Amino acid sequence: MVATLLRLFLILLFTSSVFAQQISVKAITDSSDYLIGDHINYTLTISHSDEVGIVAPFFRDSLARFEIIKEFPVEKAKADGKNLLRYKYILSYFDSSEVTIPPIKIFYRTKNDTALQSVQSDSIQLKIHKVSVKVEEDIKDIKPPIRIPFDLLSLLIWILVAIAILVSAYLIYKKYFRKKPAEEVIKPEIILPPHEEALMKLDQLEREQLWQKGFVKDYHSRITEIIRVYFEKRFNLPALELTTSEQLEYLKLIPEAKEILNITESFLSNADLVKFAKFVPMDGVNAEMMKQAIEIVNRTAQKLKTEQGVEQNVQ
Repeated sequence: MVATLLRLFLILLFTSSVFAQQISVKAITDSSDYLIGDHINYTLTISHSDEVGIVAPFFRDSLARFEIIKEFPVEKAKADGKNLLRYKYILSYFDSSEVTIPPIKIFYRTKNDTALQSVQSDSIQLKIHKVSVKVEEDIKDIKPPIRIPFDLLSLLIWILVAIAILVSAYLIYKKYFRKKPAEEVIKPEIILPPHEEALMKLDQLEREQLWQKGFVKDYHSRITEIIRVYFEKRFNLPALELTTSEQLEYLKLIPEAKEILNITESFLSNADLVKFAKFVPMDGVNAEMMKQAIEIVNRTAQKLKTEQGVEQNVQ
């Protein structure tokens, strides 16, 4: 009995070590000493093998103590047989102290195991200093304005630029703003309700049979784009610009969307695994994605119709 337990323990220990070698997270900054208000270049790099599927990370909350000046698009690369994901931020801090960027936890799944696992980066210690001021020095006078000599070539260039701007403005006015002849009839644009437009696009996608023809990644990209566009029009969310985690946080704040939170999380997470982790789903998962998308639209569309009916009754 003891030998069996020992053998199981060694197997678990070996398996954990293997997966630890398949994924790693490293966080770095360009320095450890900054002045107040300096730009802090922060980079988080995730290195993982093809056997590991990364759940789209959301770690802006971990940087809440800092002012986020800029967030760059995710960089994807491959090196030494590993997939690399780089998340880059420009941060700033406006107080003199020692401050810590906390460890960032990354969740992932392995190819043959659906259990959610995690790995995290090291924390980073930074020192923020005040700007030194030499109070004993005298205050210097303001420097006089610099006289720029007249340059005929620069004047000609500015005249040509002005002429080009005027010509461009006239052409734009002529094409877009000048009144058209009275006999020209402009047909009104037909705008479908968000749920009808989404269902029409889903029906068209299903008839194209992309995943049946082997275009699995294209199928998941198209179907999630349809639902994200629907969320933008239905709930007024910038869904196309949000990660899965950010989108779910926004949906939690919308009462009409609370009943679809679970199905939306499952829908978007499966699509992220296919698009970003090279996960190959079974045929049943592909078919289920279409059912979930239609259910998301129908359940929120029914809510919209009910609200319109209540408004009519009130009037």
